[in-house]
Amino acid sequence: MSRMRLLLVEDDKDLCEFIKEGLAREGFAVDVAGGGRQALRMADEHAYDVVLLDVMIPELDGFAVLISLRAKGFKGAILLVTSKGLERDKLEGLNNGADDYLVKPFLLTELVARIRAIQRRTGTSGPAEAVQGSFLKVGDLQMDLLKREVKKAGKRIVLTRKESDLLECFMRRPGEVLSQTVLVQSMSNNDFTSATNTIEVHIKNLRQKIGSKSGKDLIRNVRGFGYSLDA
Repeated sequence: MSRMRLLLVEDDKDLCEFIKEGLAREGFAVDVAGGGRQALRMADEHAYDVVLLDVMIPELDGFAVLISLRAKGFKGAILLVTSKGLERDKLEGLNNGADDYLVKPFLLTELVARIRAIQRRTGTSGPAEAVQGSFLKVGDLQMDLLKREVKKAGKRIVLTRKESDLLECFMRRPGEVLSQTVLVQSMSNNDFTSATNTIEVHIKNLRQKIGSKSGKDLIRNVRGFGYSLDA
């Protein structure tokens, strides 16, 4: 895959430098904008594969920048990186054209993994996940992010909130091996210790509900590393 060019839109200088240095070590080319209007100017002047966009930034907030970029026909991926973690904020971002949403604080390895997933989806190796508006689709699984409805081969599947959170995490990163830490962080209103102790139960229940393919579970256990959704 070719080297990706990223635009990081972040007004916290220390965090910005930390993220930029970390991504540069991973082989990404990173430009920086400190505010909304500067981000729009830079996106007009350069071809970016991914925009990493904070929501609470000067001049124009991240949602306004997101809407403007999509209105101008920006085709690259937009990943919102913000401390605004409420469900309504997440839905506002997704419904206005964001490809993914990462809540602060986060691990740099988590950010890199999200970008790598975007790289695989947009590269020549082929897309495993398709994001269409507020929908996620992997194989014959489809999730409506707005209504929190899941269907398999057109048939609705009823999930608990935690099962829905887990499935969304898997569907956003199909084929990747996700650690328990990453999976727990995806689940709403969870204490880390208690969630870790019960996550195997939630995954077992989720497996049973989404079924299998060719006699094999769609969610497989990678011993010592975590779990992966068959892409």
